[in-house]
Amino acid sequence: MRSLLRRYPEFPDMRAALAAALWADGLEAEAENAWLRVADPRYRDRKWLRGERRWPPALADALDALLAVRSVVPA
Repeated sequence: MRSLLRRYPEFPDMRAALAAALWADGLEAEAENAWLRVADPRYRDRKWLRGERRWPPALADALDALLAVRSVVPA
């Protein structure tokens, strides 16, 4: 993901996916930083992510957790 973002720094789908993946890995500060650069408000819509963008459920769930600021990493 990061190599794609180096090549295309304004790729919102990849930036949002990176934020979700970082959040799922427990890297919350990095995830929040990545999320700050996502300017497209559609990425807050779970139905759009799953239907139009066809994100995998685990990644969509991780983004939901990021937006709700809840941990997905077991304690």
